[in-house]
Amino acid sequence: MGGLGIPDLKSLNLALLSSWIFRYHLNTDCIWAKIVDFKYKTKKPNIFCCSEVGTSPFWKGLIWAMQAAHLGVRWVIGNGGKIRFWEEQWLDNTCLAILFWPLYVINEQQGKSVREVWNGEELQLSFRRSVSERLMGMC
Repeated sequence: MGGLGIPDLKSLNLALLSSWIFRYHLNTDCIWAKIVDFKYKTKKPNIFCCSEVGTSPFWKGLIWAMQAAHLGVRWVIGNGGKIRFWEEQWLDNTCLAILFWPLYVINEQQGKSVREVWNGEELQLSFRRSVSERLMGMC
């Protein structure tokens, strides 16, 4: 915040963009939300994964606001189709990529959703090289 109770422009912009994100999540069936989903591919696997390459200044600002908001987001699994297995915070207080970095860097499922990696009974993970017993002991 700036002096005399006047918000600085960066904080004001973050608040306005956060309000837009909130409305987007409340109105997923509206035509404007469907257009946004189609144009920016927000469902692959979720809005936090959208590219900002070749997009409007508004969308780049929105991505910036979502990244700031993402720091405090913890996902609820649901059907697992919108949550990235390694990269999203859904199991604990941090993402699995950070907790199990040595496994993350050699696995072949980076960016895949929970549903794509978990069949309900066991993990469907593969690695670019063989995994030592010591490394598997991390799990």
